Amino acid sequence: MGHEINLLNPVSSTTPDERVAFERKMKGQVKKIIEACLFASSDPIPFGRLKDITDEIYPLKPRAFKELIEDLREEYISQGRAFRLEEIAEGFLLRSLEEYSPYIEKLGYSKRQEKLSHAALETLAIIAFRGPITRPEVEKIRGVDATGTFQNLLERGLIEPAGKLEAPGRPVLFKTTPLFLKYFGLKDLKDLPEI
Repeated sequence: MGHEINLLNPVSSTTPDERVAFERKMKGQVKKIIEACLFASSDPIPFGRLKDITDEIYPLKPRAFKELIEDLREEYISQGRAFRLEEIAEGFLLRSLEEYSPYIEKLGYSKRQEKLSHAALETLAIIAFRGPITRPEVEKIRGVDATGTFQNLLERGLIEPAGKLEAPGRPVLFKTTPLFLKYFGLKDLKDLPEI
């Protein structure tokens, strides 16, 4: 890859104005590093991972670092960019605006390569809203066998085991995964609409 940026802290004998200018310059550099990392990643990058990367250049307190991320988000909106910085699945990701999806699809990129069946969506909704939940409980709500649907959702990484229910037979409990959050563009399950 390219050259690593190595910036030194100002000497202690600098004036207050020079220190402010240095801090502004360094925060600008940290924002560029955040942007470069987000641009290069197709997966959400956790806050802590981004901070660890930039702390090598210029350590910031978590609150100040979060403010830089918010500044980037606001810049993209105010500049009318074709993408947004979103917090998804416990991380940050650059995403194209929905209105540009027809053009992006012409490139052969699809946001969701394989659509979920109606049965899979129903099952996911039940698990997301009521989880952790067992397969028999989901089947009781849906009124049909969900063995194949559960297998499909497990293979796709949208659900995962979450322990066992303290009941006869100790059935497995299931919950949604971070990949589920990414697939639906959610920060966490609290972002689900109200029933």
